[in-house]
Amino acid sequence: MVQQFNKKLEQATDGKIQAMYDVGNLYMRGRGVNRNMAKAAEWFQKAASTGHASAQAKLGILYFEGRGVKQNYPKAIKLLNAAAKQNIPSAYYQLANMFELGSGVPQDLHQSIYWYKKAEKSGYYLAKAKIERLSKRLGNGTVNNGSSSVVSANKKTTFPLMNTLLRGRWLKRKSAVGYLPSNIANCAKDSANSLHCISTSQERSTGSEIITFNTESVITIKNNKLFNISYSNNVLDVSVHAVEDGNGQLVPATTRIKKGKQGKQRQLSCTLKNNKTISCSKGASSFNLVSQ
Repeated sequence: MVQQFNKKLEQATDGKIQAMYDVGNLYMRGRGVNRNMAKAAEWFQKAASTGHASAQAKLGILYFEGRGVKQNYPKAIKLLNAAAKQNIPSAYYQLANMFELGSGVPQDLHQSIYWYKKAEKSGYYLAKAKIERLSKRLGNGTVNNGSSSVVSANKKTTFPLMNTLLRGRWLKRKSAVGYLPSNIANCAKDSANSLHCISTSQERSTGSEIITFNTESVITIKNNKLFNISYSNNVLDVSVHAVEDGNGQLVPATTRIKKGKQGKQRQLSCTLKNNKTISCSKGASSFNLVSQ
């Protein structure tokens, strides 16, 4: 992988646009080089400035999350729209998420459904359920479009804990979590005592595979201290790469991982310790979350 990175870096330095994008991905994934989000964003920027659509989508998501670059919603939207005009599915899906939850843009379920429909036609299996769910919400009159506030069910008194959660940017061991408000997760009120969160697309590597996934969660608040989180990871894409055997020969790789929801929903029981600290338990194990 180091040789592959060096070859791509040489090509990118020579001005090859696709290589610039590839180097950005290698820095993002930590393949052949130490993971470095700032370097990834730098190379995505070089490719995006030439009109490379996939680089525009990747950079737009980084600007939205504030990873590798300072968070900037206007730049994120401009880049995502540019990528969407060139038919990049990840840009469709990210724009749909933003309009669904009113993150970086005014909440607009009609716009969200529009982008989810485009994502569904491009193979994003999750989009179909989203379209059905949001269409029902519109039919029930539970949301005021053009505003970030959910009405009807939310006229009841809202627990102060909900506002504390929404103000936070929650981390586990210095990494943003996908099931609470954070730099990678957008959340909105579903009712007086519940939140619905969707993370942006994330990646992890198994060595021979790059798995693209997101996290979706429902947070149910019990009182001003206690709440539960129900969440699942959804595989959006799996990219398989050949690997080297002990003799340095490339071996074709296979995968058993399929697109879709992974296993049963995971359950966390959490307690707000103070405005910056949450204690959560899953079975016999426990851990803390902290807010920036």
